[in-house]
Amino acid sequence: MEYIALGSMSGTSLDGIDLSIIKSNGQNSFQEIDNFFEPYSDELKNQIQKTLNDGYLTNPNLPSLISNEYIKSLDKIITKNKSLKIDILGIHGQTIFHDENLRISLQIFNKKIITQSYPFIVSNFRKNDLLNGGYGAPIIPIFHQLLSNKFRINNCVFINIGGVTNITIIKNKSLKAYDLCFGNSLSDDLIRVHSKEFAYDKDGCYSFNGSLIADLEKQISLDVFFKKDLPKTLDRNYFHKYFNDLKAYSQNSLENTLYTLWSILSSEIIKQSKDCKIILCGGGRKNKTLVDILTKCHGNVTVIDDLGLDGDFIESQGMAYLAIRRLLKIPSTFQDTTGINNNIYLGEIN
Repeated sequence: MEYIALGSMSGTSLDGIDLSIIKSNGQNSFQEIDNFFEPYSDELKNQIQKTLNDGYLTNPNLPSLISNEYIKSLDKIITKNKSLKIDILGIHGQTIFHDENLRISLQIFNKKIITQSYPFIVSNFRKNDLLNGGYGAPIIPIFHQLLSNKFRINNCVFINIGGVTNITIIKNKSLKAYDLCFGNSLSDDLIRVHSKEFAYDKDGCYSFNGSLIADLEKQISLDVFFKKDLPKTLDRNYFHKYFNDLKAYSQNSLENTLYTLWSILSSEIIKQSKDCKIILCGGGRKNKTLVDILTKCHGNVTVIDDLGLDGDFIESQGMAYLAIRRLLKIPSTFQDTTGINNNIYLGEIN
């Protein structure tokens, strides 16, 4: 039996809410129905950014403000698709903190506000994983595996580049996943120091003609995170301990500093992608600097859009898929994806 689910995701890039409607049996079928993006207002984005910078919730009304944005976006996509009977909604919320050592991962929104309008939802997707010995991330790899099967691509890696970059490795039908490196968060926050016109390195516009800063590359590449055993996860701000150094380098050349960040990320991707097709997802797939570095060093790189999907909405589609699996009590997290002790389904049904 197939179900229609609406998944929503607001990631560590802090740009807004991605929403997707899909049809699936929760196992081996998948049909993309519709996608929609609702950008955060500048005021809300700044409040979330302040919470991340301060390390604690500075505005107790923030979960309600986020929920109001969710309601607005849900209303729009559901009204647009009013002929559909949606069976279940998957609500992720906004991540503000993640620490694998403490086994804490916080995604905030006010569930009460949302359930007043949409009572049948799945949320708190990471809780079951954390309670069963997992790190709570990444949780979308089972959806990546569905896509690899759908498009009959074996020996591939899905690289999701949001605020953090995570990797799903699929070889001979085995599944492995973990957080790989920083994503857009470092470059986004660095660009905001320099420019009010752009909030990120759009299409690689700031970095494309840059050059490698060898000392900076060496400094960051020696970070202990890259030597950690698998599986492993990252908080959005983990690599911000280098932020003052990045600001200092960028005073001389923002272009070279950004280019160096993309070069480090590319190196980490390539290390894990031997004999595999690289499939780029998330906002970072649009960065021409990153794609150019990757394609020069690896002969088999594509963006997921070339498979006929919209790469901006893979995670929201994945949340819809996880919601269906929760409805059916099908495990979605595994030892080789989060380090969990027992394979288990994810999410709580309201």
